[in-house]
Amino acid sequence: MNPNASNPAAPPSKPLRGLPIFVRLPLLMGTLLIVVIVIYAWAAYHEVQRAATTVAESRLGVVTNQLAGMLESSRDQFRGIVRSQAAQPPVRKYLSHPDSAGRVAAEAALRPSGSDSLQIPLIQLLDARRQVVAAIARPEPWAGALADSALIAAAQATDSGAIGRFHAVGDTIVYAAAIAVREGSAVAGYLIQWRRLTEAQNTRGQIGRLIGSDAQLLIGNPSDGIWTDLVYRVPAPPVDVTSAAGAVRYERAGNGAALAMAAPVRQTPWYVVIEFSRDSILAPARLFIRRLILVGGGILILGLLAAWMLSRTITGPLERLTDAAEDIAGGNWGQPIRLARHDELGRLAGAFDVMVQHVRSSQERLEEGVRARTAELQERNADLEAFGYSLAHDLRAPLRAMEGFSQILREEYGPQLDATGRHYTEVIAAAAGTMARMIHDLLAYSRLAREELPLRRLELAAIMRRATEQVAADVSERGGQVIIDDGLPEAVGHSATLVQVFANLIANGVKFVPNGRTPAVRVRGERSAGLVKIWVEDNGIGIKAEHQERIFGVFQRLHGVEEFPGTGIGLAIVKKGVERMGGKVGVDSNLGEGSRFWVELPSELVTHGV
Repeated sequence: MNPNASNPAAPPSKPLRGLPIFVRLPLLMGTLLIVVIVIYAWAAYHEVQRAATTVAESRLGVVTNQLAGMLESSRDQFRGIVRSQAAQPPVRKYLSHPDSAGRVAAEAALRPSGSDSLQIPLIQLLDARRQVVAAIARPEPWAGALADSALIAAAQATDSGAIGRFHAVGDTIVYAAAIAVREGSAVAGYLIQWRRLTEAQNTRGQIGRLIGSDAQLLIGNPSDGIWTDLVYRVPAPPVDVTSAAGAVRYERAGNGAALAMAAPVRQTPWYVVIEFSRDSILAPARLFIRRLILVGGGILILGLLAAWMLSRTITGPLERLTDAAEDIAGGNWGQPIRLARHDELGRLAGAFDVMVQHVRSSQERLEEGVRARTAELQERNADLEAFGYSLAHDLRAPLRAMEGFSQILREEYGPQLDATGRHYTEVIAAAAGTMARMIHDLLAYSRLAREELPLRRLELAAIMRRATEQVAADVSERGGQVIIDDGLPEAVGHSATLVQVFANLIANGVKFVPNGRTPAVRVRGERSAGLVKIWVEDNGIGIKAEHQERIFGVFQRLHGVEEFPGTGIGLAIVKKGVERMGGKVGVDSNLGEGSRFWVELPSELVTHGV
């Protein structure tokens, strides 16, 4: 059975409501600390992330410009070398007067020597028609195939020389510097020197220290997608970095998100790009958040410990006050509560002690007054009960005498009395009988109000059989009928009292019927929400709404004795008996349409105050 079935409006249970305060207070403070730590950590993480990104962008700009400047210095140095070679007399002489001897002399002048020769795969000397007239090449098969018409055109446009784009030859990246050899204002020829990019391996470590080990360096030709990290050829950036005004973000396959910045190397077709991986940029933020979590965990533990200690300083005295209040509620006044503290709890404990003293004094005075009043009431009830029994006994004796002598007058002196005399004797006998029944009903009502009524579960069908047997003579005399439905439920009550209650209700239903109508009474029952309701329905004269409460009082009559005889106590006995059994009684009726009396009793045995 659902325990809330009888109380559908019961509020939903709350899990924390049953926890003690010394547990709820740390939980509350711990929850608040967690919320504060999480909010602070979230805000701080994003602020550190933003600051790290800003620093990375600033660092990217500085480093990129520095590298572009370094490459420009290398550019100028390379062009100076080529320019000095082009200025050698054998070279200029050969271009002016090409012959075999001049060619040998020019090649000897251009041939590199020392360690530098390993980085130069090819030197080309071209005439004014851009035809190769001399070449110094290493044995690589691809060396003779190198050519760059755009580089020659750029060299023709300037006296300082031009740097060409990167070329990928197998696994090797090469690039060239070219200068126009002039005789006066005319171009006599061109000198092109090709270099391997592997020379940059010597400076890669220095560049790594400049840009940092967490950065990636790319140098390349955006026009044809040839990029290198100064050691190997690498994939080009996934987006166009040359058109970006500042830092750009993109995803690199296999390496995740990156932040990059590009800068052109002036007077070359090259761009230098520096990439920072997002993981390396956010590493300080992640380190910060890990440390913050550790610090926050420590703060949370300290906060919970402090909250628990604080709650104990509060809940300890409260527990003592609660225990004392429960003892007082149970009738044990216990000992006074004395707290050696001067805060609000100390004042509360002092006020509680004073209140307990006042309540104890008041209770003692009240108990003394109750005892005195109870003794007085018991004495008066005893006197009243004795008086009632004495009065009933004393009244019954003359009533029996009146009834007996009136009967003797009718039997022995009836022939001597005229009609008026005989009527008077009948009136005397009827009045004596009425008074005797009234005294009987009053004594029954008095006993019902005083006596203990042991309650138990009863079968209402058996109760109804006994009740109808008591009123069978009245029902038969009036030619009425009583219908009792099958399946009456069980109810809790006092057997004799219930029989009297339903006998009175059935008797009223048979008696208060207009002339010419056959009395009919129906008894039925129903069960609902732990209660049993029994209906006693009749087809009598009915009761006006304004009289439906008054009829359950003692001596309350709505009709004269001549019209409907009775003592006016029957329904009062019904009401008192039902209330003593823990039930209720009432009536639904309309004048002239009969009445529906109902009795409501508990279906389960409970304890009632009587």
